[in-house]
Amino acid sequence: MSTGKNEHPSIAILCLTKPGARLAHRLAGQIPESHLYLPKRLQKDGKAGPQTSYFEDFAVCFSNLFRSYKGLICIMAAGIAVRSLNGLMGSKYTDPAVVVVDEKGRFAISLLSGHRGGANRLAEWVAHHLGGQAVITTSTDVNGKPAVDVMAQEIDAIVRPAGTVKIINRALAEGEAVHLYSPWPLNPEWAQGFVTHPPLDIPAGTGQPLVNSINTPAVVVDCRYYAPDKDDVVLLLPRNLHVGIGCRKGVSCEQLDMAVRTVLDGFGIDQGCIVSLASIDIKRNETALQQLASELELPLQFFDKDTLAALEGSFAGSAWVKQHIGVDGVCEPAARLAAKMGITVVPKQKIGPVTISVGMEKSWWWDWDRAAQNS
Repeated sequence: MSTGKNEHPSIAILCLTKPGARLAHRLAGQIPESHLYLPKRLQKDGKAGPQTSYFEDFAVCFSNLFRSYKGLICIMAAGIAVRSLNGLMGSKYTDPAVVVVDEKGRFAISLLSGHRGGANRLAEWVAHHLGGQAVITTSTDVNGKPAVDVMAQEIDAIVRPAGTVKIINRALAEGEAVHLYSPWPLNPEWAQGFVTHPPLDIPAGTGQPLVNSINTPAVVVDCRYYAPDKDDVVLLLPRNLHVGIGCRKGVSCEQLDMAVRTVLDGFGIDQGCIVSLASIDIKRNETALQQLASELELPLQFFDKDTLAALEGSFAGSAWVKQHIGVDGVCEPAARLAAKMGITVVPKQKIGPVTISVGMEKSWWWDWDRAAQNS
């Protein structure tokens, strides 16, 4: 399944024999970001490229690479790869994808981290390019059902609580009705296998009773976080929000931080869904903004007055801001622009010397046409 994104960043391709090396070179030609690891005895063959390294001890090499790459393609017997994994595996959320391929390229086996790590997709990709067969054994895939952790990965969502995923996936694999709630119309491929429902009406700060009264087991896709008291509800929190900030000169980082947290908490928005902060370019050197972005580990986006002014009339303006800054407002247009002209989900909120707005970026997985028709 392809999403149009680069699905194979940081891939190591390992082999043990000459036939395996020929296949490895063939695969490496299809994956620009891959790195080949070959036995040192094959170095004399003279086919090494800039992305080729040689090892003397495969077990040591494999162990060193396990935490360094997002995916490992092992062209060898599956038993060798299985024994090499001993003592290295940690968690489905941290382990890399491991795919085993036979020397003829007939089979690509998803061995480790099939869902979260992407080994299933990587195995399918390898099989497609080698003209072979992908071997996938995860229950949801075998039964033609969706998997929650794959959905979370595809839509770049935080999973809460993470431990609930296996409960939902088991229910899907066993044919149990799993309910799907989302405030956005989802592409049909994501709705397959679920019992879909209209979006939950969850007023800010009052989501707890509603989420606890929904049909279960359930998957709730939303940017608002609430802790259900049921162990068969998983929340997918997409990372698609941008915070627009307006502030007085000389504002402190503490004031900015308090304002952002106050707004997010007041609207029930999980901080993990925020992907950037945005403001007007004359605030580029505002120390507090730089400090806040550093503390939150978020990028800062800045827009000039002309760009912000192009959205005048779309939001309620401020005479004071117009007089002193030259535009009607900062936080709302900045949030909307950072969100690539998506949706304003939190209008301007004034917290002392700070104004905050939140914009939601149009995500590739929305059924955007249907959303527009229903708006």
